Amino acid sequence: MDNLDWTLLENTDWAIDLQNCMQEPEFHAEGDVWTHTRMVVDSLLNLPEYQVLPPAEQTLLLHAAILHDVAKPACTVIENGQIRSPKHAVVGEKMARDILWDHDFEYREKVCALVRLHGLPVWGLSKKQPTRSVILASWRVRNELTYLLAKADMLGRISSTAAEHLAEVELFRELCLESECFEQPRPWFDAHSRYHYYWSGNEYPAEIFDDTQFEIVVMAGIPGSGKDTFIAKNYPGWPQVSLDQIRRELRIDPSDRDGQGKVAQLAYERAKAFARQSQSFVWNSTNLSSDLRARLIQTLAVYKPRFTLVYLESSREKVLARRKNDIKGKVMNKMFDKLDIPLEGEAHELRMIRN
Repeated sequence: MDNLDWTLLENTDWAIDLQNCMQEPEFHAEGDVWTHTRMVVDSLLNLPEYQVLPPAEQTLLLHAAILHDVAKPACTVIENGQIRSPKHAVVGEKMARDILWDHDFEYREKVCALVRLHGLPVWGLSKKQPTRSVILASWRVRNELTYLLAKADMLGRISSTAAEHLAEVELFRELCLESECFEQPRPWFDAHSRYHYYWSGNEYPAEIFDDTQFEIVVMAGIPGSGKDTFIAKNYPGWPQVSLDQIRRELRIDPSDRDGQGKVAQLAYERAKAFARQSQSFVWNSTNLSSDLRARLIQTLAVYKPRFTLVYLESSREKVLARRKNDIKGKVMNKMFDKLDIPLEGEAHELRMIRN
């Protein structure tokens, strides 16, 4: 890692933005975000715990450290005379995904998870359900890696509160160890119990009797990612609730915002009709946001289905080429921005496929 080319990195558009983004002196007396980023990387490289990691995990953490504050320029505001960057971890996850879109999928998503969760060790214990927070986090990326990134984040700054926050990072480690999710994902009893825990809001996991009676396959992915082809190959003959098909039936253009309510209403009516008969079916739409998926799953959960969530994606170049004739480029780019990657626990089974 000694041959990191900072000169090459600092000439990228996002790195230039970091160089021009100042931080609140109380917490970052070192100055701009790029200076902080370099200090975090140096701190990470010098951590004894980092130095004994496998090379692949060292590289993973290094990339997460470089990108952990990538969204600060987009999120920075001045409130009551102080510089703040609210939600920079949330936005940063999406920006990191955009930067790394065509890298190895599993690797990319671990980097994105670390960017999203890098502040959890500091503020996680103040959350209403800290145990639940660390358990869910462990299903995204190993909490040990999140701990090391947060530790480097605190060491890589000039701040009077750094020591206090480092103590909080150590408490995070202790909570993860107590919750059996520091060096590995928190184990679950079975898929149904994990799914129930995700949606129940409970603090601690419980073993839940599996009373599912049929299957609902929920597709998700940017238009052009291959959902129709996947369904035809893997679920031939299954009934479908397809929002695109309903739009064609009702002659509603995808750009007609007012008409989308009618499309969704009819789609839900058809889905409930299948569910009342315990009939397995496929829900075929983009389902890009976690809110849309939550509404669908929580609405149909009362019928006791087993949910399989299938997320498909392809390269940005291929997706834009496949749909260039029916979806404008600006609309497609907004869809990429809207995307929330599905998480373990959203469904009984999660299939993530890059084609």
